[in-house]
Amino acid sequence: MKKTILLLFLACTFGVNAQDFSFGADVQSRYVWRGIQFGGESPSLQPGVEMTAGNFAVGAWGAYSLGGDNAAQELDLYVSYALTDAISVSVTDYYFPAGGSGHDYLNLDSETTGHVYEATLSFAGTDAFPVALTVASNIGGASTGSTYLEASYDTNNFTLFAGGVVGDDDDYYLSEDGTGLINVGVSMSKDIALSSTYSLPVNTSLVLNPDAGNVFLTFGFTL
Repeated sequence: MKKTILLLFLACTFGVNAQDFSFGADVQSRYVWRGIQFGGESPSLQPGVEMTAGNFAVGAWGAYSLGGDNAAQELDLYVSYALTDAISVSVTDYYFPAGGSGHDYLNLDSETTGHVYEATLSFAGTDAFPVALTVASNIGGASTGSTYLEASYDTNNFTLFAGGVVGDDDDYYLSEDGTGLINVGVSMSKDIALSSTYSLPVNTSLVLNPDAGNVFLTFGFTL
């Protein structure tokens, strides 16, 4: 597991002959992930870059508070592979370089590291079964054992979703270890035409975390 960061960096750095690169950024009124708010009560800038080659994709994604609160800033590296048109697997290295935490990016000690490694199996849904399913388990780093499960249904830029966690480890998702429903809501997206050649993608989400008793309404756009 200690080689995970190096392997992800190598995957993102090499392969310059790959066919497709993409990059961009989202701006969100709040960073809410799986029913949990990160980055304080401030808007979040979320840049990303990805390289794809055949069924493989490697990339980096970050989230940075635009306010004064540096808590739970984030930098992720990931590798994914599409098994079929609907099924994919991925490994993500989540890193939380929170201001003042003393985190060292190369510190891989599970007791003090800022890294969490997650393995994910995703089903995007089909015409016959139009429900997307996600199973994501923490497999190393600062948290192991917690598994997040989500189902979602998308139609006409309108998505309903529900997600929960089982086997929570070290209060990673929940206020107490165990099982709970943490991410229930609806999201919507559309493109707003700003000119004859450019449209701005915008989105909004209403998210309820029943376990924590929190609710969020967010708005964002993609650059």
